[in-house]
Amino acid sequence: MMRVSTADFYARSLAAMQQREGLVAQVQRQLGSGLKLENPVDDPAGAASVSRFSAALAAGASFDATVQRANAALMAEEGALANVGDVLQRVRELTLQGMSAAQSVQSRSGLAAEVLALRGQLMSVANSRGADGEHLFAGYSVSAPPFTEAAGTVSYVGDAGQRMLEIGPGNRIAIADAGSTVFAGARAGNGSFVTTAGPANAGTLLVGGTSVVGSFVPDDYTVTFTVAVGGAMTYTVNGIVAGPVASGSYTAGDTLSFNGVTLSTSGVPANGDTLSVRPAGRQDMFGVLTEIAAGLSLPDGTPQARAAQTNRLSRALEALDQQITHVSSVRADVGSRLKAADVAADASAGARLQIEQALSDVRDLDYADAATRLAKNLTALQAVQETFSKLSSLSLFNYLR
Repeated sequence: MMRVSTADFYARSLAAMQQREGLVAQVQRQLGSGLKLENPVDDPAGAASVSRFSAALAAGASFDATVQRANAALMAEEGALANVGDVLQRVRELTLQGMSAAQSVQSRSGLAAEVLALRGQLMSVANSRGADGEHLFAGYSVSAPPFTEAAGTVSYVGDAGQRMLEIGPGNRIAIADAGSTVFAGARAGNGSFVTTAGPANAGTLLVGGTSVVGSFVPDDYTVTFTVAVGGAMTYTVNGIVAGPVASGSYTAGDTLSFNGVTLSTSGVPANGDTLSVRPAGRQDMFGVLTEIAAGLSLPDGTPQARAAQTNRLSRALEALDQQITHVSSVRADVGSRLKAADVAADASAGARLQIEQALSDVRDLDYADAATRLAKNLTALQAVQETFSKLSSLSLFNYLR
């Protein structure tokens, strides 16, 4: 038979009450803090999960900040490109007005002045800054204006870098485009070749629309017109590489076609008048606007001068359309990157919600469960206390009495 001494009874009762008091105090602390995981020692696995989830949330917050920065940068570029598009559209309207026969030298001079003013506005947009103070179109050289002007010529002094940001694990997007890409990335002419009327032309030959039919064979071509004494007109086409390419009779309004080149013409050439056709290189916007202003400023007092002006403005308008198309393409690309940033933000928000739920499951207190445990432990503590009180008052003398 096991004998329980008075000292042992008191020690066991005290230990039982302390245990219950400790459990009650623990639940009360949990209710006060809202956390069920107070000490990592109590649940090492849970503490490791909390650490892992917290690190994931911190990384997500960092990506969220990056997404916001990317959005701000792309929105700034999109706004700048919208301004560029507006400027180019206005220049196009002015060019079409200037090509009207109803315009005078004075009115065209006014149009040219407005084109040059718009060119200055375009320069301001090209050197604009984002909300962070960095130049939008400077590549990596964001601290200095990317475009400078000297003697009427605009030069790009930034670099060709395209700044990138990581908006998610392994997900990087470009947040800016170099000015050389935006403002000097379009091709000249119709995008495939450039047509130029000879500067010494003495007739009224006009080149209207130009296009590529089939496959353009790159070469520097010269179209030469010959007018016989009787008025019969012929033309020959020679390429620097290909040599003689085409020839035939010519009548005003004919369409000339050779090696993929199609030229719609009108007017009457003089003997020896020429057209040159060469592959299109890159041309900057500022040069196009300068060319339009120069064309609008040409004299038009004779049919020949009027033809020279019309040819020059037609080709400049052709190049301007290439610039407008190019800016629209860049702007569409920026829009797709903005969409990618939005998708990344949505994905990050969804992942954050899942991580927060998992973290809450491990760390946060279930108040209903805690209230139940508190009531249970209080009841148990009361029972221990009452049991101790009754048993401690029992003795042989009390029994005999």
